[in-house]
Amino acid sequence: MKKYLSILFVFLFMGMLAFPAHAVDTPYYLSGNIGASLFSGITLNSPTTQIQQGTVQTSASYAVESALGKDFDGFRVEVEAGLQQNKTTGIGAINVVSVLLNGYYDFSDPDEISPYVTAGIGYAGVSAVNYVRSSVLGYQVGFGVIIPINEIVGIDARYRYFGTGTCKFIDNSSEFKLAGSSVLLGLKFKMR
Repeated sequence: MKKYLSILFVFLFMGMLAFPAHAVDTPYYLSGNIGASLFSGITLNSPTTQIQQGTVQTSASYAVESALGKDFDGFRVEVEAGLQQNKTTGIGAINVVSVLLNGYYDFSDPDEISPYVTAGIGYAGVSAVNYVRSSVLGYQVGFGVIIPINEIVGIDARYRYFGTGTCKFIDNSSEFKLAGSSVLLGLKFKMR
C-alpha cells in the first residue's frame, strides 16, 4: 500500500509541475505549521463481530506539518507531510505520520489577509509501540487565514479535522478509527 501511495504522490506532484502554461507566473510556496492535536476517544471494536470492546481516552499533544505547493489564482494544491502524537490511557502514545495531497480555496488575493478552506486525502501510518502498526487512508478538512507580513512571508493560522481508515492491533485483537482536531500556527513562504 505504501509503495502505491508513494507512486501516486510522485505522479500527482509531477502533474502539478506540468500545469497549463497560464499558471507559469503563479508562485510555488513552502509552509510549516506546529500546534496542538487532540484525537477523540478511541472506540475499540472486535475485527470479526464489530462488538465494542472498550474505549481508550486520549490527551492532547503536538502536531507538526510541512508542505510544498503552488498557487493557481485563488486555488492552491500542495503535498503535505505531517506528524501527530496523542497520549492515551492503556496503549501509550499514538503516532500518525501522514502524506496528504491538499487542495485550498482562498477567498481573497494572496497579498491581503486571506481566509481559506481546505480538504486533503492520502496516506496515514498509525503506530503505538507494541500495539498498533497500520497503513491506512488519511483525510482532512479545515479552514484558516493567511496574514501577510511582507511580499514573501505570511502567518498561517488554521484549524483542521483529521481522520483515518480502520487501524488494526498487531495481534488483530481490536480495530479502531482515529478522528480528531488540530489547531496550528505557522508560516507560508512564497518562492518566486
